[in-house]
This record gives sequence, C-alpha cells and structure tokens, in this order.
Amino acid sequence: MSLLKALFGPSKEMVWRQVAEQMQGRFVGGGVFGTDVVQAKTGDWIITLDTYTDDDMNTYTRLRAPYVNPEGFFFTIYRSGFFTGLKKLLGMQDIEVGDPRFDDAYVIQGNSEHRVRKFCENGRIRELIDSQPRIQLRIRDDEGWFKTKFPEGVDELCFRSPGVIKDLVQLENLFELFTESLHQLCHDGKAYQDDVNLQLRRLRAPGGRIEGKHLLWQGDPPRHDAAAALGRLKDPKAIGALVSVLGRDDTVLRAHAINALENIAHPDVIGPLVRLLGDQRGAAGKRIQDRVADALRSLGEGELVDNVRAALAGDAYRIRDAVGPYRGQVIDAFVGALYGTSPIQAAKALEELHAIEALPGLREALRRAATRSLAGAAIQASIQELEARAALPRPAQTREVGADTLPRVADDPGPATETLPRPVEEDT
Repeated sequence: MSLLKALFGPSKEMVWRQVAEQMQGRFVGGGVFGTDVVQAKTGDWIITLDTYTDDDMNTYTRLRAPYVNPEGFFFTIYRSGFFTGLKKLLGMQDIEVGDPRFDDAYVIQGNSEHRVRKFCENGRIRELIDSQPRIQLRIRDDEGWFKTKFPEGVDELCFRSPGVIKDLVQLENLFELFTESLHQLCHDGKAYQDDVNLQLRRLRAPGGRIEGKHLLWQGDPPRHDAAAALGRLKDPKAIGALVSVLGRDDTVLRAHAINALENIAHPDVIGPLVRLLGDQRGAAGKRIQDRVADALRSLGEGELVDNVRAALAGDAYRIRDAVGPYRGQVIDAFVGALYGTSPIQAAKALEELHAIEALPGLREALRRAATRSLAGAAIQASIQELEARAALPRPAQTREVGADTLPRVADDPGPATETLPRPVEEDT
C-alpha cells in the first residue's frame, strides 16, 4: 500500500471506477480540468454521478436521473440541520409521513401529501435515505436557465451532498436509492411488465433525448418496449394509444405499434390500418404500407389489400365495389398516396370511387404539386370531375311520414243536446 493511500485512503477515481463496475455502468474520466462521471442505466432511466462547484466555491457530490413525471409531482427531503437555508418552493408544504422517527430526522416538503406519504411508505427507500449522513433528495423541473432544458412532462430526481463522496458502500446505496425511488415514482413499486395501464403510460411519454455534457435520458427505447409489451398483452384498451403513435416520426415506434395492433387482432384495428395502405414512409426497414398490408392479410383482409394495391398499380376500375365497410379509410389511404410514388393512380382511384369527400385533400395535394407535372394534371382532372359530380342535383331525401303527423279533421262536437228543441208532449 502506498504512503499516500495509507494517509488519505483510495482516490476518488479508484472508488468511482469500482462503483461503475458494480453498477454495470461506465466511468468517464474528466482529465486534468474536467469532472469524473459515473453513469449506469436502470430500467428506463440513466443515473449520472458527478461533482460540481457552486458560485461560492462549495463542492457537492450529486446524482441525477431525468424521468417522465406527467403529474408534476415535486418533493424535497433533507436532514434536519442540513440545508436549513432552503426556502419552501411555491406550492410545497411541510409534510409528516406518519413515522415519528423519520419525521423528526428529516424535513419533508411536497406539493401532494398523498404522493409523499406513498413514496415514503416504501421501507427500503427510508432505509437507504437513512444510510446517507447528509442528503438532499428532490425532484426539480429542469437544471436552471442556462443549463439543460427538459421536454414537457420530464423532470429530474436529484441528490446532492456537500463534499466529495469516496465511500464505496455509500455510493452503492445511493445508486440503489435512485433505482428504488424511480421505480416507486414511475411504477408505484409494481412489477409493470404485465400492467397494461403502466405500459400505456410509458407509450404516451415524450420521445427524444436529454443531453448535457453526457446523455442523461432517452425517451424512445421505453416507448418501443411499451408498444411491444402491449402487443404481447393483447388488451383492446391499448388500441387508441397504439393508433395515436402511428403518425410519429419514430420509425421503430411505428413498426412496433403496427405489430402490436396485429397481435391484438380486434376488429377495431382494421380501419386505422387500412388508412395507412398508401403511406410510403419508413417503418424500421420497411415501408409502412407494406407492414400494414402484411398485418391486414393476417387479420383476414387480404382481398381488400389486393384491391387497394391494384388501384395504386393502375387498375382503378377494381376499387369501386371492393371497399366494403371501409370506404372512408380506403379514401384516406388514397389521399395519403397522393404524396408518394403513385399520385396519378391515387387520384384516378378517388375519381373512380366518386370520393367527393376527398376534394379538400386533393386540393391540398395540388397546391403542393407542380401544376404542369403529370401528377398535377391528374390531380386537377380528378378535382374537376368530382366538383362536377358534387354540383349535380340530387334527389331530396324523403322521410317516411308517420300516421300521427298527417293532418286530421278537427273534432266537431256538434250542438249540445241539452240546447236542442224538444217535442211538445200531447195530453192524452
């Protein structure tokens, strides 16, 4: 053992490298002028350990982990006697959680007494908080005016303590505290893999990334995983949420959502999938329309797929009597195809369907197309044909007249019998 190690203990870098190994994370050395960082992924979250120095030249150890917080729940927990200069944030109140020893040892503030109590009901979280000699654990909405900004609905769980923590067990406990806390905050401590409602929450979360000096959060992989899980769980209540992400820019998410709808195999998934038969955007290595066609075939709609595809290949005459109950969705598919590689065929198919309701979509496509192009000319011709059809007189809709609505002869009571002249009685 070297003299320096005997005098001062192991270096911060040595301990932090051990922490990274224990957490199956990574250590990023800061060099001479930078800051060492440990990052570890747990569940949907990235936990980042580093140090920073404030304006008064005080150094702190901190952990951070952005997470999805749609309810806007905030709290602060710190030991009594430490951080006593902290002001109560707007909307925060002092809260007792019902554990006298814990309430005496800590100042607890939050904007929801129920949520704070539920969070602190977790005995392991209380134990891990107790394991820290100094602690400030809180949720904040971003990292300040000049630092990293978070997407709407994303906030950050943050820990800080004065000085540089070099105790291996203390740091391991901090990572476990964050893992347990995030699981409690986001999943209510439940095993969420088979919980449809929690998977729906993950699916509806914002996508994208949060990056500072290091990647702090990735929103897309959890959404991909949630879509796949909802397909595995096959609960029809997920259909609306899965349909809502089909228009997102995330091509992998679209592919997972299409596969999930196919797996759910409910009649309500067919219409939304039919609408995408003209969509040529990408979906994880394939076009959306190709993935949708495969899904619809497995759901028993192969004939409809063949007819739509034939129309987009130039056989528009086949489509008029072939759409069945999905006329509106097929029209939407052809309107979508106006922006792909077969706009001429899509315009002719809409004309063949007498799709007057597609006129707004055709006019918008014409506005974007070059009017002198072949596509523009075909769209213009379809617009003229459909406008002429829309102007044709149509028979008024007749309504069956109920017997109770026919005019009736007014009731004539006739003269009152008591006023009529009566015959004179003859004397006998």
